[in-house]
Amino acid sequence: MAKRLKKVRFGIIGCGAMGSGHARGLSAARDKDFCLTAVSDTHRGRERKLAKEVGVKGFDDDYEMMDSGLVDAVIVATPHYEHPVLTIAAARRGLHVLTEKPVAVSVGPARAMVAECRKHRVALGVMFQQRNRPEMRKMKDLVDAGAVGEVFRIQMICSNWYRTQHYYNSGAWRGTWNGEGGGILLNQAPHSLDLFQWIGGMPKRIVATVGTRHHKIEVENTANAILEYPNGKIGYIYATTAEAPGMEQLMVCGDAGTLVAENGQLRHARLSTPIRKHLLGATAGMQPPKAAWRTVTLPKIEGTHMRIVRAFVKHLRRGTPLVATGKEGINELELSNAIYIAGYGSKGVNLPVDAAEMERLLTRLARKHDTGKSENYRRVANAELRKLLGKFPA
Repeated sequence: MAKRLKKVRFGIIGCGAMGSGHARGLSAARDKDFCLTAVSDTHRGRERKLAKEVGVKGFDDDYEMMDSGLVDAVIVATPHYEHPVLTIAAARRGLHVLTEKPVAVSVGPARAMVAECRKHRVALGVMFQQRNRPEMRKMKDLVDAGAVGEVFRIQMICSNWYRTQHYYNSGAWRGTWNGEGGGILLNQAPHSLDLFQWIGGMPKRIVATVGTRHHKIEVENTANAILEYPNGKIGYIYATTAEAPGMEQLMVCGDAGTLVAENGQLRHARLSTPIRKHLLGATAGMQPPKAAWRTVTLPKIEGTHMRIVRAFVKHLRRGTPLVATGKEGINELELSNAIYIAGYGSKGVNLPVDAAEMERLLTRLARKHDTGKSENYRRVANAELRKLLGKFPA
């Protein structure tokens, strides 16, 4: 890590909905440890409007902002394909990076951006603010502390990401392979996939189905995946933007009990006898061990973007841990990429993902389903990556 900063000056790249939200949040914070000093966007005019609103300098060239001397760190809030390009460019200028999710569309560029930040000794954090949701933070702590014993099953249902066709029609990049890089797995569910692996760990193999129902889009809106772990543990993920009423549930089942996070609450069932002992020692044939359910008291924390920003600032100033590192961001991407390869290839996929295979799949899907709607961020970003690295990182 480079020398510690006394006060962190942020620049925001991308003045769309997410970037504007970050700019307003930083501007309103009025914190002695950090401030917003600049914004940039290549869509001319958008940066001027936001810059005037929050009272900072605006740039219509991202690299000009990086070279301005006004910023120590950047928040990247652009379309997904641009995240690796801008992160690598920032790292080479000695700027720290906090990127929106997902870190990239595919694992090859993601691995390259993590390596580049490590090489230039700059921090790379990911905006996984849902790790700070009280029920998820407490579930993580309880699982790590052994509250359910040895975990043998983890299940996530995230059908709470409902989107209409109007939503997909609201931007040329949405719902396209060359613009967005994917559907539910790349845009909405990265938060869910991150929570899944953060609490349940990374699998060794994935089988999956993916598809699109009702929406008129190029990409998937529904995914089912079964995940195999080295120790016999099993996982299941279901995600969709085409189901109502939706729900979000994360369940962790173990030898000593079960945890269920749902509707902002966390419930814990503790078994009177661990299953491994009860199965072999019980004198009754079908009576399970008694389970005492309780609603878990949750910590009073907020799962907000600004909490991620503040943790990032503390890391730069004092060396405290990030909420989510770039390397951890790759874990979530490994899951989504593996589900794509498994689902569209009708085969099991071992992790870590073969980066070249994922790029070939993206090329094939883009050619097959191209509607001509996309602004083709993929082509532009891939060309920039080749310039920066001398080759494409797959």
